[in-house]
Amino acid sequence: MKQKTRTPLFVRDKGFYKAVLALALPMTLQNVMQLLLNMMDTVMLGRLGDSSESVISAANFANQPYFVYSLFLFGMVSGMSVLIAQYWGKGDIDTINAIAGTATTAAVVIGGIFTLVCYMFTPQVMGLFTKTQEVIDLGVGYLHIVLASYIVASLTVLLCGVMRSTEQVIIALVANATAILLNIALNYVLIFGKLGFPSLGINGAAIATLISRIIELAIVLVYVIFFEKKVRLNIKKMFRINRTLIRDFIKYSLPVICNETLWGLGMTVHSVVIGNLGDAPYAAYSVANIVERIGLLAAIGFANATTIIIGKEIGAGRKENAYPYAKTMLMLSILVGTFMSAVVLIVRQPVVNMFNVADTTKATAMNIISVMSFIILMKSINTTAIVGVIRGGGDTLTAMLLDFVPMWIMAIPLGFIAAYLIKLPVWWVYACLMSDELVKMIFCLFRIKSKKWIRNVTR
Repeated sequence: MKQKTRTPLFVRDKGFYKAVLALALPMTLQNVMQLLLNMMDTVMLGRLGDSSESVISAANFANQPYFVYSLFLFGMVSGMSVLIAQYWGKGDIDTINAIAGTATTAAVVIGGIFTLVCYMFTPQVMGLFTKTQEVIDLGVGYLHIVLASYIVASLTVLLCGVMRSTEQVIIALVANATAILLNIALNYVLIFGKLGFPSLGINGAAIATLISRIIELAIVLVYVIFFEKKVRLNIKKMFRINRTLIRDFIKYSLPVICNETLWGLGMTVHSVVIGNLGDAPYAAYSVANIVERIGLLAAIGFANATTIIIGKEIGAGRKENAYPYAKTMLMLSILVGTFMSAVVLIVRQPVVNMFNVADTTKATAMNIISVMSFIILMKSINTTAIVGVIRGGGDTLTAMLLDFVPMWIMAIPLGFIAAYLIKLPVWWVYACLMSDELVKMIFCLFRIKSKKWIRNVTR
């Protein structure tokens, strides 16, 4: 009887590892730059005096609407990337143009509606997260300014998504790094009133965000119009109506959009649950989130690299490579996740001490970070499994179910019970809210082993 050959844990192909590094490293560096911006934002706002905790909370609450919209956007770009990566493997440039045009139209329409609703009901939006009037007032001014950048940011994300899916990752890094360094400089000038500018406080941070996002889009557009040679995005090709392709886009993107939107709403519920415990617990949670982002720096880069590599192989008709590549990426995510969990434990003290908040808030943040260190490994595995392998293989519906069902059925109800019925400390509330990661990890590994996620979505 013939024995089945076991797939090795790591593929033995130097070209594969070079491709992973070439894709994952720039995207990880982009995450590092974004983290640096978030840290500097929080540190600068945290040095505005006695009201620093209110200012930090206001900025974080005011950024929640963009967080929800960006996850819708990320879902659409991820769904778009599943199609583009496979058509890239097939070498069909015209179809890639058409997919990009469909995604752009959807993003601008939804972004416009989202911006208008948030602008009309800004106080009510802020009131979802906190009942403190000072925090609401600060957040309303910030949000009114930063709303103008939503559609600008969506165009940048879409264009960078197209470039990334066709293995052009450097332009996104260059544009993002430039915008972030500009944002940090403008934050310093406008928040504190340097170089002759007025001291605008939290509104200065919002203006800096708006300007930097406009510059970022300008850099990407210059590259796409004058220098990009692989895809050659063309207005006529992008907006030519193709009903079959639109149906494909909806079929494979809608589950991802629903996935990311529902997951984003779940994360917003996390903020609501913890925010209603008080300003000090939420400030500690905000500080701890900066440290969590350090731990997850490589996870998104690995996941996006996995989507592109696996999608390209399937689109090119090399399905037999999908499972070995997926297994290797999961093993790499375990190694990286373990390392980053250790890094989080090492850096938590110096990072927390950077913030000008009360000692009790620092102590609470340290406890939250201790719980986070255990969550980071599971998140690293799940991000690569769901976003990279299962979604990248074309199985977007299963990826959606695996990602948000455990969150809404188990973790969020547990969080409410822990916060409002048992009244546990905020770090235990956080642990309950993140308990779905373990369940997701188990189901993801079984799904990947079945190989049912390997699907060619091209025509």
